[in-house]
Amino acid sequence: MIRIGLMALLSGFLLACTPTYNWREVALADGAVQALFPDKPITQERPLNYAGHELRFSLSTAAVDGAVFAVGYAALPEGLRSAPEKPRELAASVVASLYRSLGAEPPAQPPAMGAPFVIEGKSQQGPVRMRARVWLTDHALIEGIVTADQASFPEQQADEFLRGLQVAR
Repeated sequence: MIRIGLMALLSGFLLACTPTYNWREVALADGAVQALFPDKPITQERPLNYAGHELRFSLSTAAVDGAVFAVGYAALPEGLRSAPEKPRELAASVVASLYRSLGAEPPAQPPAMGAPFVIEGKSQQGPVRMRARVWLTDHALIEGIVTADQASFPEQQADEFLRGLQVAR
């Protein structure tokens, strides 16, 4: 009887220690980006038009405990890459749109490409925090984003997620 009670108690402890975050390495955009997601991501694609150029934008997301972890990827078409200022303008407009999506004013000096930044804003559910990185390669625009309620924002997991983003090619 004591043995059964002890086994039940140990089982309860093991269940309580089951991690909510189930980290996995995922190749995205045909292997162009490696990401470390906290759960199995779902990927959606859609066309975007920027400065007369059509881009294919893919967004891979995973949600854990109300936090959304996302990686966006858009290959830059040749016509856009041939004008060096256009990809930088695209990246700056993406960063500004992240601020505006949370009702925050974009800073006069945007964050450096690839540097993590934080946006405090509002959603329909209330105060929200976004931690993000946006950067350019010669061939693509990549963004990593973690969004959650300000009160329960997963700081450590957001750091891990953003550090885990690697451009493979």
